[in-house]
Amino acid sequence: MKDKISIALATLLFIFIAIGVYLNVSEQQAIDQSKLSDKVESSRGFQRWITNLKNKDFEINADEFRLVEENEIYNTRWMTVYSLDEEGIQETFDETLKEHQDIKKVIFSPSEREFLDYREEERGISPNGEPFQTNEVRFYGKKEDKVIDARILDCSLRANCYFDRAWFIDNDVFVVSEFSRNIHKKDETSPICNMNETCTYTVKLHVIDLINNSRLVYESETMDLVFSNVKHEL
Repeated sequence: MKDKISIALATLLFIFIAIGVYLNVSEQQAIDQSKLSDKVESSRGFQRWITNLKNKDFEINADEFRLVEENEIYNTRWMTVYSLDEEGIQETFDETLKEHQDIKKVIFSPSEREFLDYREEERGISPNGEPFQTNEVRFYGKKEDKVIDARILDCSLRANCYFDRAWFIDNDVFVVSEFSRNIHKKDETSPICNMNETCTYTVKLHVIDLINNSRLVYESETMDLVFSNVKHEL
């Protein structure tokens, strides 16, 4: 009888320890995800980006970014997927890559089979049949036997948004940085604040993972800027 009680107590103790470990790990993961990952912070693209901002007298640090939003990225409304088995798709893919070489604000993945186009101008034709707009980021690339052409990201013109940098961490994960007023992306009621006026802004880092269909948005603390004075220095 004592042996059975001992076994039962040991089993309960093991269960409580396991639950405690699980809760601690879950809590640590939640805390870790609330801040920029080491993978992002230590990337060459991030270090170059934040060093440039500091050289321009921006008071900004990696530790101040906090997770504010998490979304899936794949949306058939804003994405077209082609099979390389279709006639002419390989030729179109090769030509599209060639056309986007050596263009400012177009950056390629390490494999050079994908690119991000974040130019502040109308260009190309998006999956909805219209040109990509000034506030939209295009992803184009090959994944296995498919070619993906997508409006991977957009931002609010009312918020004076501006995509200043983008970089690939690897072939499946990339980051896009955005300056914009600290109003919600879908806010259509806040008063307009002209770029030539002092407005309150934040910086957002969009961390996009193609494999896990994830976009994590991290936001800095607020800052007051006359954005027209700094925009072309970014």
